[in-house]
Amino acid sequence: MRTVTMIAGGGLAALALLGSGIARADAAAEQEACQLMDDPTAHDLGYAPAEYAFMVLRSKMSAEGARTVMSLGANDFCPNHLTDLPASWR
Repeated sequence: MRTVTMIAGGGLAALALLGSGIARADAAAEQEACQLMDDPTAHDLGYAPAEYAFMVLRSKMSAEGARTVMSLGANDFCPNHLTDLPASWR
């Protein structure tokens, strides 16, 4: 029984050290998302600001990562683009 307790305790400690696995974006990526939403190329190509930014970021990262970067970037660096994001991303 003591061995099982030790293994379970070790597993919990490992989880605490490795983190929760929640995706976080870095500030540079968030600023890039804001710059992409401000890019006039989006309008020239017929895209909405968030569509263009998502398309460009998606070429560099997963869809979830791009969504996270755009959401956090809009909240942290460019709140004027919050309304450009889909409601579920805000």
